[in-house]
Amino acid sequence: MTQSDKSVPPTEDPLSPYFLHHSDHHGLVSIIPKLTATNDITWSRSVELVLSIRNKLDFVDGTVGKPKSTDDLFVSWTKCNNLIVAWLLESISPPIATNMFYMKNATEKFWEMRFAQPDEATICNLHYLLSNLNQGSRAVDEYYTELNGLCEELINHMPLPYCSRGNCNGNCFKMFVDLYQKNSVFKFLNGFNDSSSCLRSHIITSKPFPGLDEVYNLVQREDTQRSIHIRNHPLHEASAMAVLNIDGKRRNMNDQICSHRGKIGHSKDKFYRIIGFPADFKFTGNKNSLRRSNASANSTLLNQDQNEEYLNSSVPQFSLTKHQY
Repeated sequence: MTQSDKSVPPTEDPLSPYFLHHSDHHGLVSIIPKLTATNDITWSRSVELVLSIRNKLDFVDGTVGKPKSTDDLFVSWTKCNNLIVAWLLESISPPIATNMFYMKNATEKFWEMRFAQPDEATICNLHYLLSNLNQGSRAVDEYYTELNGLCEELINHMPLPYCSRGNCNGNCFKMFVDLYQKNSVFKFLNGFNDSSSCLRSHIITSKPFPGLDEVYNLVQREDTQRSIHIRNHPLHEASAMAVLNIDGKRRNMNDQICSHRGKIGHSKDKFYRIIGFPADFKFTGNKNSLRRSNASANSTLLNQDQNEEYLNSSVPQFSLTKHQY
């Protein structure tokens, strides 16, 4: 750094955290997602990115401390601190912002909100979300994005073990890393719809076992091919379903045999010429002739019953007397 550079005050040096551009104001930055009771890790990561871009991260990580009131930088520090506090308030959901509205120190409040929820509660909630996550009606990329985000957040709270020895070749805890990656793949596959069962079986039996990114690429490729096939052959599949429905109805009709006439296609209890035509029956032929046929059929059955009664009554009843016996 030259002598002229040293003479530039921090408030005018663009590389200094004390520097404030004329466009800096409380609504300049947008931190997404807003802080809730369950997303402190995601929120803090977003805050760190935004403050790093604006060269104000030193105010919350403790690098730039609060100067004394007699220091020349005290006024500049107060301005920068208040600006960061305003940004943080904009990034908090209303229920939490109500309790944080009167915060004065950006450093203390950032870490207070960052660790407002115990890790155990967050870990329990992440496990619950992962155990109930499935694809449903969503696209594969949407399902993968949500699953991968939950896994990354979980590993931030439960980091994998690592070896601190200087001469380690990196294989000390490889078994734990492989097991974690397998569990992520299993969860990804188990959340699939039933249409991907064949692909699921193929991936599980693959040697060597693929990673989550590789599995996602395979599934995405298969899903794209399936979409193209359905788009190119919609009529064939619809026709096949129609044929199956017709064949099913025909098989059901062929299984029925009329015990009265011995014909296939209906049963005796549905033979209208015996049981009579319903009142709302729609005749397809000559309505009068069909009605006469219906009445004739009913009359024939009645005459048969009357004839049987007449024959029974006209036959003489022979009996022996006591003396004849």
